[in-house]
Amino acid sequence: MKIQQFWRFIRRSLTSLSCAVAISACSIAPQGPVEMPLPQNEREARLQQMQQFSLDASIGVKSPKDSVTGSLEWQQTGDDYQAAMRNVLGLTVFELTNTATGATVVVDGKTHRGDSAGELLNYLSGWSLPIEEMPLWIRGLPSLSSQNLQRDSLGRVQSFTLIDSQQRQWQVTYTEFFADSLSLPRKITLQSADSRLKLVIREWIL
Repeated sequence: MKIQQFWRFIRRSLTSLSCAVAISACSIAPQGPVEMPLPQNEREARLQQMQQFSLDASIGVKSPKDSVTGSLEWQQTGDDYQAAMRNVLGLTVFELTNTATGATVVVDGKTHRGDSAGELLNYLSGWSLPIEEMPLWIRGLPSLSSQNLQRDSLGRVQSFTLIDSQQRQWQVTYTEFFADSLSLPRKITLQSADSRLKLVIREWIL
């Protein structure tokens, strides 16, 4: 599918509501009892050990081609992951699956396969997003190659610089955490030279 066709599909779906809905307006599930975060080393060890989890989030993407707002579902099992983005009307923008054998992206009912989820998404949408690094940064964990790491007084990662699989540099910033012992991220912003991604996580399922 050509990039122009992809964006025509998104614009048709979003025309009536995209200007009226902002990511900051999305509801967030009530929190449970407030807990102090675990000590830094123990907490990050627990986060590293999370091999199966899913989350539901609102998402906003602003790229040189366009801006899109919607919801994101992410499910991870070991190194394999699945993601589905839907617009504000509930229509599927894309579905993505990544396993050891390769990546699959479904857009507008058509299935595309390749070696890299990031490359496929970039080709189909024009978005160069750090999808392949997401299993770490979505949990609030930097990679070994991350730079400029900043932490808050509780030892939680506040920001770092990420180089993704497409060799693009991103500034990853965590502005809010859930009030549990793992302090899982609640609000995340990623900024590159020409693109911006905002996530507001409504629910983690561990």
